[in-house]
Amino acid sequence: MKLHATRTRLVVGAATAALAATAFLAGCSDSGADDDATPTGTSAEVTSGADEEASGTVEVIDQTHLLLATAQDTLEARGLTVETVDSTGQGRTVDDPTLWVVVAQDPLSGEVEAGTVVTLDVRRTDDPAS
Repeated sequence: MKLHATRTRLVVGAATAALAATAFLAGCSDSGADDDATPTGTSAEVTSGADEEASGTVEVIDQTHLLLATAQDTLEARGLTVETVDSTGQGRTVDDPTLWVVVAQDPLSGEVEAGTVVTLDVRRTDDPAS
């Protein structure tokens, strides 16, 4: 009798799990109804970038307190040239931009011509904060 009760519990448990998985997957399915929809913000960003490139000016965004790798990617994607300066004055070379943080920037923000040099003052992430 115990064997029959155990089998029943296993079958009921398996059936419950299968039903729950089916309901979960059905909720995750893509009906294709939104295939023509544009993700929120995408068209504005693309249009904005195209307008900036056409006019020859780009917007500089403040990158202070970000990892150098992120700051470089962001600014270079906007058509700007990035130069780095060791903020400690030691003249250290930046070998790995993921180990450096931007502490100052020139220009900090505003509209500039594409190709403008943006100077980032950086410190290593393991340097004491000043």
